[in-house]
Amino acid sequence: MATLAKRSALILYDATSALIVSLLLSLAFAGPAYAYIDPSVMTYTIQAVAGVAVALSAVAGVALRRGRKKIYRILDIDENAKRIREPDVHRLDELGNPIMSASELEQAVAPESGAEEAPEGAAGTPSKKRRKPIFSGKPYKPTWKERLAYGAVVAFFFAFTIYFVAPLEIVAGSSSDLTYSVGDVWWVLVPPGLGIVTVITLTFLLLRGRGFSLVLLVVFALGLAAYLQALFLNVGLPAADGATIIWTDHMVMGIVSSVVWVGLVAAAVVFGLLFARRAQGVAAILAVALVLVQAVGLASLVIAPPDSGGSRGGKVVMTEDQLFTVNPNHNVIVFVLDTFDTAYLNRVLDMNPNLLDGLTGFTNYENATSAMIPTRFAIPEMLTGQMPSFTESYETYANERYARSDYLSTIYDADYSIGLYTDSLRISTLPREEQYGITSKTVNMHDLPNSMMDYNGTLYSLYQMGQYRDAPWPFKWAFWYYTDEINRSMVAGGTDTAPDETVYTMDDIRYYNRLCKFGLSLEEGEHAGAFRFIHLLGSHYPFNYDEEVNDLGTDNSDVFRQSQGAIHIVTEYINQLKELGVYENTTIIITADHGYWTITLDPIQETSTPIMFVKPEQSAELDALPIKVDEKPVSHLDMQATVLDAMGKDWSEYSSRDEWAGYSMFGEIDPNRVRYYLTTDSLPDLTAVAFREYMIDGNALVWSNWHETGRFIEPIEQS
Repeated sequence: MATLAKRSALILYDATSALIVSLLLSLAFAGPAYAYIDPSVMTYTIQAVAGVAVALSAVAGVALRRGRKKIYRILDIDENAKRIREPDVHRLDELGNPIMSASELEQAVAPESGAEEAPEGAAGTPSKKRRKPIFSGKPYKPTWKERLAYGAVVAFFFAFTIYFVAPLEIVAGSSSDLTYSVGDVWWVLVPPGLGIVTVITLTFLLLRGRGFSLVLLVVFALGLAAYLQALFLNVGLPAADGATIIWTDHMVMGIVSSVVWVGLVAAAVVFGLLFARRAQGVAAILAVALVLVQAVGLASLVIAPPDSGGSRGGKVVMTEDQLFTVNPNHNVIVFVLDTFDTAYLNRVLDMNPNLLDGLTGFTNYENATSAMIPTRFAIPEMLTGQMPSFTESYETYANERYARSDYLSTIYDADYSIGLYTDSLRISTLPREEQYGITSKTVNMHDLPNSMMDYNGTLYSLYQMGQYRDAPWPFKWAFWYYTDEINRSMVAGGTDTAPDETVYTMDDIRYYNRLCKFGLSLEEGEHAGAFRFIHLLGSHYPFNYDEEVNDLGTDNSDVFRQSQGAIHIVTEYINQLKELGVYENTTIIITADHGYWTITLDPIQETSTPIMFVKPEQSAELDALPIKVDEKPVSHLDMQATVLDAMGKDWSEYSSRDEWAGYSMFGEIDPNRVRYYLTTDSLPDLTAVAFREYMIDGNALVWSNWHETGRFIEPIEQS
């Protein structure tokens, strides 16, 4: 009976212990919260929680193990009672007597406890105690199995942290901007990653003694430093938007980052020299724990909610298909030259007064305003006509703006072929069926063949992104990149590749060269017309081409030369329309997604006015007239009404809106119209903090006509 009670107590204790450890570990594998959180913050937060969970579980395991031993003592249970212990092993001489080792002999002849010790200075004894040398005792010689096991664990942690987790977390958090998703590129990292692990592990096998421990600890310290760099030391890291970075502006973080890296490596060296055997165990345990923590964080970004289409909703991507085709009946072409401000235009017209001579039949609406800023907000507004409300959260607006809009559906139902060429649709987080509802209406968004990925370029880009995030500040400049550069590197195909086999990337030089090579042609099929929305880099940095669209290399041009080059590209397109004989029945809008904009948390201090050139379908005589200037107060809020008016469709719903009314630029617009505009208060890493509303009462080129309304929209819901 007593035995049964003791067993029951042990079973109850073991069950309770298992429950405690399970509850702690559950923190590391909690389900994702379906709310808008910046991806970098999301994974770091989850990694921190997972790390705490793993640490608490380890501590709990040790405590519960000791508690179990106390239970044995309390219940008077001998845990070794039924174990068979083998006798000590001794070498025997030829007579069968045990041969004692030197240490055993020394212990046998040592004075018993309580015996008098020889007085200091007596014969045969040293006068002073000698200090034990730091590296005295048995030499540290780990076996090849130990070197293989510990080396493989640390090598895997190092490669997993820097060459797998870092690039994949960036891809997962930037699915709206990158051509490929995590599901498309993860396999690219596996073979070279395993190769890196193998090379490092074999290197460890070649090392012996304390040299092995020293190198093992240094490699672990470098991996740990990269992990801490991404977790805590990237404060103020510039976004990959192509802007030239003045690295001296980040001197403080550079110093802090350098101190942490040097300190970790130095500590690893000291620890490896003083406690070689213990050091390798500690490194291996921490490596395993950090691999688990990072795996949880990565899984939280890769695994999408059940009703979502994943990071990109399949392999549907934006290709160049029909990029160079127009319709013989009617066309509406929209060119978006990124960041092309009217102030830039006025400057380049002073430099080149004949710049706009090729834009015959156009009207220059120089009193124009954007609706939202920057690109990631402006482009979706231009393709939906939807603006956020002050009575709902931003995430609700972002999730529903395409579903609320019938703009693209109206164009599609009017039997216009739709070609959308931009990297800023921002539909990747929508459910799969909603994404398909948009992409299925286009002629250029379809399944991505595997042959369209450049393996070497993709691998190089992934490593470049990962190193930019994980490298210490003094070395980040070597891995600097921008999004369009990454997309171009990942996509296979040269200037001779057919458009329908090429992913569209924002590369103005490439676009111009392919326009000249392939030329415009008439599309096949019996459509009533064609709608093309073409987003180019325009006046946005980096500045890499001149007035004739010659490639000068990154940052070897300037905004004024590149702005002239962007007009040169559009002029070439217009000339080809004229040669095809379809210029008269083509409506063209040349604008920018926004004007000049500065990343700041403070109110803006100057105007931001995008260019707005518009040409309607009209007679050859009117199309031959030189461009004229009109001071009509227009806005990006008028884009949808103007396009639908050009197609002969009803656009009255846009003019009936209270706050964000839009009108056709081909009709009458009240010269005293007050326009509204949302700027974005942003941190240097482009994390949206709030939308700030302005009203423009009068000419948008005059700063005194801009006024804050005092209304804000929070794009990220604060908990």
